[in-house]
Amino acid sequence: MADLEVFRSCLKQCLSRPDVALALAKAAIRHRQVEKEFRRRFAGSFPPEMRLQFPHLELAPYQYWQRNFFSILFISVFDALGIPADRCRSYGLILHAVRGIVTAADNILDHENKGAVRFAGREAAVLPNVLLILMQNGLIHEVLHEAMPEADTRKRAAAALMRALSAIALEECGEENGVETVLPPDELLAEICHFRGGELLRLAFVVPEVGEAQLADKWRMVGAAINRIGVALQVVDDITDFAEDITRRHHNVLRSCIVHRGPDGAVSDASLSKLPAERLAHPERDFPRATSQMITLALNLALEGFEHLHRAGHAIDRASALELIKMLFHLRGLRRLWALVSIRNSDDQAADSRHQAAGPAAQCSSAHLWPAT
Repeated sequence: MADLEVFRSCLKQCLSRPDVALALAKAAIRHRQVEKEFRRRFAGSFPPEMRLQFPHLELAPYQYWQRNFFSILFISVFDALGIPADRCRSYGLILHAVRGIVTAADNILDHENKGAVRFAGREAAVLPNVLLILMQNGLIHEVLHEAMPEADTRKRAAAALMRALSAIALEECGEENGVETVLPPDELLAEICHFRGGELLRLAFVVPEVGEAQLADKWRMVGAAINRIGVALQVVDDITDFAEDITRRHHNVLRSCIVHRGPDGAVSDASLSKLPAERLAHPERDFPRATSQMITLALNLALEGFEHLHRAGHAIDRASALELIKMLFHLRGLRRLWALVSIRNSDDQAADSRHQAAGPAAQCSSAHLWPAT
């Protein structure tokens, strides 16, 4: 109970509704239990010179909440739908393993060593992350056997998860060597952001949808919610990663808006690519209207998503959603862009003062949010 009160007290710094803070605090406790079970299950799996680290378990409650925002939100959705505690635990373990697999694959592509579970003192990016993928894939099938004794249900859940992962991987393969065509914004949102953002976050619900088929109507609302929130997150990521995406010739919805819609005047893709890195790092200075349009699009998509979650039974209402979205902007280092959002109201102004009081949230980088970790 002491841990619950600590988490709830932390969350009340940025959330005005006590019931929302409590729901997310309970989910944060469940998530910590999942990480501890990860540590227990993998104890002794590797020789001493390949020691596993679980760095998030060393974090203070507020930082833990920041690092695991989406995982905690998803576990709170399981709770809101009335899924029994033992099955919430199983789905939480699978969620954490899927998150780990996505992170390990990303590490291989980007030559990094980030994540909620990693090998201590290993600089190599490929083999340690291959081992992490194998390890967490094994855990998924182990938990499926525990949670779904019926072989047919278990097979359908595993197959659905593999199909979802494969669809996302197929989209990622399309730009490994760069892309030459700048897709129009609507096409980019539907064909790229849908997978890279919406479907990536929906991975958390693939197995529960099979295991809790009686909640089919609720899952449809949750699916619509998570897809919108995921696409919104991808739009924000595209603004954050604008300079990198231009340099590496990756899809980027802000570039698409600038080139195809030209709200700040006609700009070709070729001229955009010639801008110096320091100007690309702050697109809101050269392209304030395009950046504002994309930020506002992200806000509206996220609000629609949280409204769907509320209709599905979650405690988060519109005002709480605005507070959470403001917090996400700050966590991702985008405080400077919030002024470009065109939808401002009294709820938002109230959120300003709470986030200024919360303090540490503003210093966190985008690497602290799933799917980036």
